[in-house]
Amino acid sequence: AAATMEWLNDQITRDTMFGIPIDDFFSYQTVKVVRIQDRSLGFASLAGRVAVVLYVVCFLMFSQNGYLKYEPVAGAATAKLLGSLRGTNISALPYCQSGNLCRFVDVYSVVAPDPLPSSIFISTYMREHEQSRVCPSDAETCDRRSPFQTVATREYYVAGVDEYHVLISQEVQATQFYQQSRDDKFRGSQMDMDGKVQSYRDDGTGRNKTMVIREFAAGSLMLMTVAEILDAAGVSFDDRLKGEHRHIRQSGMVINCFLTYDNTWAVFNPAPKLRFTAEFAPGEMQVRKTFTEPVGFGDKRMLIERMGVRIVFRIDGMLGAFSWLAVMRTLVTGMLLLAVVSWVLDVVATRFLPLAERYEDAKYEFTENLFNMRQADQLEKDQVLHDVPAPSHRRGSMTIAGFTSTYNGSQYGSVPGTGPNTGRRGSPGAMASPPQSGDTGG
Repeated sequence: AAATMEWLNDQITRDTMFGIPIDDFFSYQTVKVVRIQDRSLGFASLAGRVAVVLYVVCFLMFSQNGYLKYEPVAGAATAKLLGSLRGTNISALPYCQSGNLCRFVDVYSVVAPDPLPSSIFISTYMREHEQSRVCPSDAETCDRRSPFQTVATREYYVAGVDEYHVLISQEVQATQFYQQSRDDKFRGSQMDMDGKVQSYRDDGTGRNKTMVIREFAAGSLMLMTVAEILDAAGVSFDDRLKGEHRHIRQSGMVINCFLTYDNTWAVFNPAPKLRFTAEFAPGEMQVRKTFTEPVGFGDKRMLIERMGVRIVFRIDGMLGAFSWLAVMRTLVTGMLLLAVVSWVLDVVATRFLPLAERYEDAKYEFTENLFNMRQADQLEKDQVLHDVPAPSHRRGSMTIAGFTSTYNGSQYGSVPGTGPNTGRRGSPGAMASPPQSGDTGG
């Protein structure tokens, strides 16, 4: 133990540690700065840096909310049909004229039990098939496609369905943000969110743009008539879909309601509450726009075939929350842009300006070429070993091929062509000459 401590005392002293100077080990390295006195470069550098700072601070950080992290919302939307037949006059309805049959149907029969989640099916045209059983219920075989046969059919329009109201309820949240903070600004429902219905349509000047057609304040009900929903989708019951010879009231259609949520509408985000945007659009794939429902299963039954409007609700959107990691990413982007500006100015200064060579000499400092130094050292040793007689015991020196050799000291001079000032950048073993006074003047 004593020997170990003595060894450690020898190796670690006040100024050295295992033979390495402590000041050397903990030395501080910094970058050498060259100040090029050129007004054009200085102005370009200032303009580039100001542009990067404005881009990062004004655009990335605040306009694009570069200090937020985002999470997609999770939620659900449901719809309920409301309405009354009071005031409905069949003789005043255009689609009930010209021999077309219309019937009064309340909201309970108009809405079909839709198996699709987050959707509602509203019947506008119904076909009733009265059927009787042709294959006895206790028969062992039945050679028909169905054990029932249609004996009577009635078709009719649903009177006044245009003015029935659809009540839309919705609730969403950013699950992870809310579980971490339990802050209500990361969740919302119809009763505490402002919202609007927008539609892409002609603004009256022949140009199409997104227009707000309805607004809903927090605490109000999102209540729209069936006709208003079709109008928001840019269609009407009298239109015909592509490939259909019947109008929409009789053929049916699918309408997608895209509900988008965000909390980045305030000056300083995240905002204290959510906001939603609803946009109705006709479905490109017109599937499940009809619905067939059997009623009864004895010897007689009613098979009801429905055509109508299926409204499908789709939830989308991202909620933001403050994040130091997002701030650092934005700042690192700014630092990279500043580095790019500096690199471009360095290239311009050392390659394209009239004093490019002088600026390059001031910026870059070249050391001796290590390969040439090793070659010179080896050449000197070979010549000493083969061309020089064995040296005496006294100290002496001689000159060989232009360089000086000192015996016993193993000190070799420089080979011609490898000196510090023998050429510019690119010459083997060359170091650029220091610029003269005034060389970097602008």
